[in-house]
Amino acid sequence: MTAVVNSKLITRTYCPAEKPEKAIIGLHGWTGNEHVFEPVAKMMKVENAKWYFPRAPYKADTGKGYTWFSGNDEKGWEIEKTWAGMQQLLNHVIAEGFSAENIFLIGFSQGAGLAMEIALRLPHAIGGIIPIAGFIKFMDILEKEATEESKGTPILLLHGNRDKVIPLQASKKAYNFLKTRGNQVHFESYDVGHKIPLRTASMIRGFISDSFTFFEVNPSEFVE
Repeated sequence: MTAVVNSKLITRTYCPAEKPEKAIIGLHGWTGNEHVFEPVAKMMKVENAKWYFPRAPYKADTGKGYTWFSGNDEKGWEIEKTWAGMQQLLNHVIAEGFSAENIFLIGFSQGAGLAMEIALRLPHAIGGIIPIAGFIKFMDILEKEATEESKGTPILLLHGNRDKVIPLQASKKAYNFLKTRGNQVHFESYDVGHKIPLRTASMIRGFISDSFTFFEVNPSEFVE
């Protein structure tokens, strides 16, 4: 694990492959940090991949960990450091030789929302987005700012149907939004709470390995 020094976001990397072909950016949830996604990456066992784990730029108001958005609905939200840092990280990943079609964003909880917010605003499609137990907070704004090009980004939505932190309905709402705007999207729920279950690993590997084949086996429909 090493620090990416030319990103505004403190970022660690994990690369078990000698010549990685895929770049995966793992976005932690609220009060997380740049270390929490390493066990997830090792659990996924994605071949030929280099992982990037950025730390959110704002300190969480709990006094522990970090958050991608700082503030509240009444006073407003600070997000500028997140947008700037993520753009710089994406530029860094591309500069390392990864094409956009081989870049994936995977996020958990608040990080899942960020993955969708970032990827759908890009002026090009990427390999895919994997939001887990997430939500889109300001869907009306995203609907206006999402680009036509990002409709080419495939999406794998995952959510536990016993999640008491972020309700399953949040991903259902995101699924309907993504499907309506024209993204290829598969949504699957699991009998777990607010977590990333081990059983999702094979599906995520398949999606990252070849999304075209993935959607042949897993149609773009919601599966309870």
